[in-house]
Amino acid sequence: MTLTVHDIRNGIRGGVGRFKREVTAAFTKEELADLADALDVPTEQRSSNETTRAGIRVVVGVAETVEDAETGSFSRPELEAIADALGVEPVEGDEPEPLY
Repeated sequence: MTLTVHDIRNGIRGGVGRFKREVTAAFTKEELADLADALDVPTEQRSSNETTRAGIRVVVGVAETVEDAETGSFSRPELEAIADALGVEPVEGDEPEPLY
């Protein structure tokens, strides 16, 4: 088994105090806000999901400026850079604990 994008996202979610997901999904606006808080993204770079993602890319070093940064969902290398910046070590098969 190999480390998947879903595993990396769940590791990041856990690293910022959010719940892990059973299915693969992009970050919600609330998860992006928590991620931006954890990475100290300036508030002026948080006016929308797109600018928040751009600000995160700048903080973790995958873009030079917010204007140059992509605004779409994070790629695998970007997720790995975010996990590194948070000091999170994603785990293969990282699934949420059962609620029952």
